[in-house]
Amino acid sequence: MRSILTLISVVLLTTISAGHALAADWIDLSKAEIVTPDDGTVINTARRVLTEEVAKRTGIELAHGMSLGKSKTPVILLCRADKAPVELREFVASMKVPQQAEGFAIAVDKQGTSPIVVLAGYDEPGVLFAVGRFMLQLKLKPATIEFPADYRIATAPRYPHRGHQIGFRALAHCYDAWTAETYEQYMRELAVFGANAFETTSFSLKGLDGPHAKLTGTEMAVAWSRICQDYGFDFWLFGSAIGGEGKTEAEELAAIESQLERLRVIPHLDHIYLTGGDGGSSHRRPDLMFQWTGRFAEQARKIHPGLGVWVSNQGFGPELNNWFFDYLQQQQPEWVTGVVYGAWSRILLDEQRARVPSRYPIRRYADIGHCLRAQYPVPGWDRALAQTLGREPFAPRPKGHARIHNLFDEYADGFVTYSDGVGDDINKFTWTALGWNPDRDVNDIMLEYARFFFGWDIAEQVRDGLFMLEENFSGSLAENAGVEKTFALWKSLEDNADDALLGNWRFQECLLRAYYDQYTRLRLIKANESEARALAALQKAPQIGVEQAIKNARVVLAEPDQDATTDALRTRIVELGKQLFDSIGAQLDVKTYQAMSAERGAVLDFLDTPLNDKLWIEDELDAILAGRFTATMPEEPGQGDVRLARLARITDWEDAGPGGFYDDLGCTWKQPHLLKPKSLWDDPGGVTTPREAHAMYNAEHHRLSWLDVEEALFAAPLTMHYEKLDPTANYRIRVTYLGRYSATIRLVADDKYEIHGPYGHTLKGGRFTAGYSDSAAVATATDDGKLPEVTPLEFVIPREATQDGVLDLTWQRITGRGAQVAEIWLIKE
Repeated sequence: MRSILTLISVVLLTTISAGHALAADWIDLSKAEIVTPDDGTVINTARRVLTEEVAKRTGIELAHGMSLGKSKTPVILLCRADKAPVELREFVASMKVPQQAEGFAIAVDKQGTSPIVVLAGYDEPGVLFAVGRFMLQLKLKPATIEFPADYRIATAPRYPHRGHQIGFRALAHCYDAWTAETYEQYMRELAVFGANAFETTSFSLKGLDGPHAKLTGTEMAVAWSRICQDYGFDFWLFGSAIGGEGKTEAEELAAIESQLERLRVIPHLDHIYLTGGDGGSSHRRPDLMFQWTGRFAEQARKIHPGLGVWVSNQGFGPELNNWFFDYLQQQQPEWVTGVVYGAWSRILLDEQRARVPSRYPIRRYADIGHCLRAQYPVPGWDRALAQTLGREPFAPRPKGHARIHNLFDEYADGFVTYSDGVGDDINKFTWTALGWNPDRDVNDIMLEYARFFFGWDIAEQVRDGLFMLEENFSGSLAENAGVEKTFALWKSLEDNADDALLGNWRFQECLLRAYYDQYTRLRLIKANESEARALAALQKAPQIGVEQAIKNARVVLAEPDQDATTDALRTRIVELGKQLFDSIGAQLDVKTYQAMSAERGAVLDFLDTPLNDKLWIEDELDAILAGRFTATMPEEPGQGDVRLARLARITDWEDAGPGGFYDDLGCTWKQPHLLKPKSLWDDPGGVTTPREAHAMYNAEHHRLSWLDVEEALFAAPLTMHYEKLDPTANYRIRVTYLGRYSATIRLVADDKYEIHGPYGHTLKGGRFTAGYSDSAAVATATDDGKLPEVTPLEFVIPREATQDGVLDLTWQRITGRGAQVAEIWLIKE
């Protein structure tokens, strides 16, 4: 049952369903007059929004009026319910406008000679949101404005906070190139679907931030303040909490003053969110954080009376979480407005709600823009896409994010999401619409999105194409035949598009992804085929000799994975990258468009990334000929040519031998022995269940199976389960430990047999002592400054653990953010 702020959403329908008209009758509003008897600021903005957005799509500029009069043409009336014209008060009363902030009702009065479409709000923001919903029902085409004659709705938002952080900073892959006008347009479009809040990040008070900025941070903050006041939006500022990090009193006072300086340049601010930390940065003492941040809040409210001050426990470990919640429960500080739940929170939102006193609302701070190294990564992502599209591509995930929103929405009072560009555009609109009404069908939301931004004529195709782009992320890319169908759909739309559609940045983003996925899949299929032939060439070494086999394999590995088909796709991708820079400021590479870094949406920088193991194989072949130690060197070389044994290790890397098992843990379709207490559908953040994690670059020429891992965050277990083992046999485990957390972990069999004590990162090769800490394992480089080679480790499994034919292996995190394991062999001796 949804219990937080039961802001009911009531829909009254006559001959419509879910707000979509079923009747054949449409009202022609091409000559309608917009009447606004109330002269409020937000109502005037609502009228301007309606006029401008209709004109963009139809070429018709609707007339304005202040009173109904005796017009012979249709009227679109915008008014507060309590200020309706006298002649329509009875009708407006029958519309049953919800008596709640931002509520509205829409209905058509047909009693007079011409219809009057009434958009009545409970308050001024309600009128703005009525205009938004009204426009989503309008059939807008050149010289055409039509509205379903029997449309009738009365609704109010379920949750009061429905916003997005779209901070003006160089870190974002496009926002820093925006003007105040671009921001206003984007905010307006989100408001059409129900958004009411926008958050910027802490900004420099001096100069421009990045090569694309046209305004200073101060100038943009002032512009945001004006926009938010005109539209009735809540304006939020994001910053860091103060205190608890061991700084001196002088340093803490300086931090307070630095925050206050920013507040002084903002004309109007509604809320400030001061985060307690992030993934690896939080080691604050919560009591001191509350003490110093409270002192800041007192001063901040002298500048902005009524300022909401929000705090979070992001990144807090168990001990700090206990301290944080105990302080809130026992002290219940008056200055705290609410608590934010964000990335790297170590508990689920339902527990957070249970531990935060009910007087404090909770706001979600969901990361909706990242595909990897994220709060909600793409589940089961193919490493070929992870290595090319990376962290911040255009990634429409409407079904996935509808699930993420609705899974825990009842435990919070809404959200202001995290975003660093327009790659998550679809996800923003999904969250926005569900923040108003979480019971809505995501298919309907996407259809309205498609109609509003692409036009009614192709809306159904666009909606289907958006879902197909999401499905491109499912399963093995090489085996996903849907990618070709997705490309065909978007290519057909492109071939029939007019100049206006081709210049639409949202259409350009969709095209880019359709081309990119098709291009990458074709390259992957060819790369897989050439790698298979190269390995087959190496397998002939016993017959033709090591040197000749290596020579033959290298010829195959040197073959390009591109051809005339992929060259044409690549050319178009690069063209679309330029068009997106021109249309929305998207910076899709580092050199030409000056993206902040390769991980910040720079997908053009990875068009030639190798998609097979050629880099690793080439390095191994060099090492074999030179006699240099690498992961293929046998622990016990034995007799004969060791080079043959090493080549066999390359060609049979995943072979665990008779009666053995291999799991590539970063690949969801190659991890049959992994146990997950929950699916990522039920815990999409992987707080209580393992999830896949991907590295972003391969400068070290690692084997691809080392670039992604299974990770169990924080205290979550990572367990492998084996059955039907030979109770009379001995077993050993070979395991590759790798991952960016550089964690120290312990391995136990059947919850009682220690296989190894605390070990560090395989790459860093050391053994470390136990102790509770979030710090990464420390490694010592070799004399030449290089870290040791990646190599799997082997451990004996006690016979007692397998004599019943069943084995459970569990990795426990000792230090670092979580246990990370790349691949495992269970070998029968």
